[in-house]
Formats: sequence, structure tokens, C-alpha cells
Amino acid sequence: GRIQDLLNNRFRLKLLEDGKGEVVITGLEERSANDAAEFLRLIEEGNRERTTHATEKNDTSSRSHAICQIMLRAKGTNKLKGKLSLVDLAGSERGSDTKSHNQQRRTESSDINTSLLALKECIRALDSGKGGKHVPYRASKLTLILKDCFTSELAQTSMIATVSPGASSADHTINTLRYADRIKEQKVGDMSNARSKSQKSTPSREPPRKSMSSPATLRSPARSPRRPAGGRDVGDIDPLEREES
Repeated sequence: GRIQDLLNNRFRLKLLEDGKGEVVITGLEERSANDAAEFLRLIEEGNRERTTHATEKNDTSSRSHAICQIMLRAKGTNKLKGKLSLVDLAGSERGSDTKSHNQQRRTESSDINTSLLALKECIRALDSGKGGKHVPYRASKLTLILKDCFTSELAQTSMIATVSPGASSADHTINTLRYADRIKEQKVGDMSNARSKSQKSTPSREPPRKSMSSPATLRSPARSPRRPAGGRDVGDIDPLEREES
């Protein structure tokens, strides 16, 4: 899948891992914001560049995930002091939701579902990986970008799940709630108990910086196995249910 900089004319980005296993997004532009109004303007600017199309369920459906990273840096040294990642996940779609779509919409749906499944599998591995189980961050660019949200002992993660009250969306609602429930139970890196003295550093007056990137939903055929139109449905692959004790 592609990653594009929504604040830099959809510039094509690359993901790399350094010798310490930290993920670096090469080519991603940082923009300074001096106040809340400027932050909101940058968010609106990035949102306007997102790919949206009409589907059977929505008139303006997001066809990609979006990540807004807010970087807090020390004045003078520019040393990174903190990072806030705001992630808007595109909704999963079943094959029945896309039966009247063209090939491009079905491909987008397939890639969205594939990355959501990768995120689910990372959460599952973390939940049962106390013995050093491998966590498949490299299964998608989405999970690779969000890797530090799961591995840092200082990280804290919150999830907001949006559901529909309509009976026709009951399956999606159940799967979304199961997804959120697993994240609620997950203590990423024992972050609920870990606190570092370095967190108590004096707040910097340096204006925070913002960047927005969007993993596009068109996967390169050379890197993706063929699959039926519409792809695998997230809800069809053993949903995240709380294990019985």
C-alpha cells in the first residue's frame, strides 16, 4: 500500500526501520502551529486531501486511514519530548456491502479490511505474547507506523468506537465493540503502571509541529496476493472475543 503526505500535495512516503527497530517515515513534512486555530486549519487541510467516495452505506465514505502526528519538541535543541498520534480508521466493509461497487472501490475495501485485520492480529499477539510471541507489525504499513504506540512503556492508548443504531448494521456494531473491548483489556507495554521521571520535564514553549499521512488503499499487485473482489472481511476472521477464564 502507499503512504501519502496529506500536507504536502500527497507526496509519496517511505517507511524504514533503523538499527534500534524504530520506524522512520522518510519524506514526511512537519508543519509548525502556534495556536489552536492553526492546528485546526492544518487538520482541515489534511482532511480535504483524503480519498472519499460514495458507497452503498455512505455518501462520502473514507477510502483510507489517516494519521495525524503532533510532535512536541524542546525549544533550542529541537529534541523530541512527546508525540500524540490521532488515528482515524476507515470502517470495515463486508463483501455484501460492496457488491455493486466497481473494481477500484472493491480493491479499496479489501485493503482497508486487510490493514484492520493486521491491527487486530497485533493486538491479539500482544495480549497473548507474554512469552515473547512475535507481533506482526510488518503485516501492514498502518501497524508499522503505529508500532511505537504498542511498544513504548510510556505510551498510553485510547480508542473511540463509532457504531450505528440501525438493525442492518448489527454485525458491524458487534465486531466494532469486540474490537474496542480487546483494546480496552490490553495493557500495552504495562503502560498502566509504567511512569518515567523524564515525563515530568518542564513544558516547552516551542510551538508543536504537526504532520499528517494517509496510507492509500491501492496495494501494488507485485506485493499483494490475488484475492476475490472485496477481499477478506474483518468480521469473517474469528472476531476478537474475550477469552473465557
